[in-house]
Amino acid sequence: MGPTVALLACVLALVGCGSADRERDAASVAESFHAALEDGDGQAACHELSEETASKLKRQEQRPCGEAILELELPKGGTVADTRVEITSAVTTLADGDSDFLDEGPEGWKIAAAGCVPTLPDQPYECELEG
Repeated sequence: MGPTVALLACVLALVGCGSADRERDAASVAESFHAALEDGDGQAACHELSEETASKLKRQEQRPCGEAILELELPKGGTVADTRVEITSAVTTLADGDSDFLDEGPEGWKIAAAGCVPTLPDQPYECELEG
């Protein structure tokens, strides 16, 4: 294997690891979010939300995010079964089939929409919570 091919193999390996790390990071945020819901810790769950999503929830429900989020019909607990990352967006699918959409910003991954289920094949998702 020549030096150019070896260098290319190393670069591709690093890119693959970076993608896997980002997928793990997004999955970790989603699992922390659902664990907080399972524990009844609305503040911790809201900490995992994007600013826009938390603000919209607070505005719609006319009460603090930490209280309002516990009243939504969101999966509590659960394990992420699949994660896909595209540039600065990710979708995680829980073992029960619900999905969360995340955006990556300066503070890392944040949940932009949660409790999402497809409405029909090739149609957008319907989400219990979205920004």
